[in-house]
Amino acid sequence: MANRQQEQMTRLGLLSLLPFIVAAVALWLSPWVLPQYFALDFHQFALVYGGAMVAYLAGAGAGVTLSPAVKQYESFLPGQLITLIAVVAIVPSGVFFFSLDAAWRHLIILALLIYLLMRDLQATSAGILPRWYAQLRIRLTLWAGLAISLIIARLFVWGFY
Repeated sequence: MANRQQEQMTRLGLLSLLPFIVAAVALWLSPWVLPQYFALDFHQFALVYGGAMVAYLAGAGAGVTLSPAVKQYESFLPGQLITLIAVVAIVPSGVFFFSLDAAWRHLIILALLIYLLMRDLQATSAGILPRWYAQLRIRLTLWAGLAISLIIARLFVWGFY
């Protein structure tokens, strides 16, 4: 059962990288292959997708703490704050008079993914999550971080900061 679960999670995790990778490739192929306005739609999609991923991972961590067999290792507050910060990052016009340019909003999503990775590594070392999950999360966060960094770099080159 554990091997099957590990295999399914690995496949799902690798597929979850596609929106980030496609957006990075689209941005760097523009303006030669794709028009810039079209490539910028990919960046916006990657940003919203990243926010959804952050909310999912924050919620999954909260779900683990709800199990009666698991000693609570984190309060619910950080997960809620992370989700709210992700929402602020994905809204293009800003929230509550607070607005950031595109590159900085991607940087927030990247920082939140790294924080959630650290939280999951801590849960793995406490025995709450399986060891293979930590290895998977490290790889997925590394590749997502690389793709997001490429998106940020292209946005900086275009002056969207």
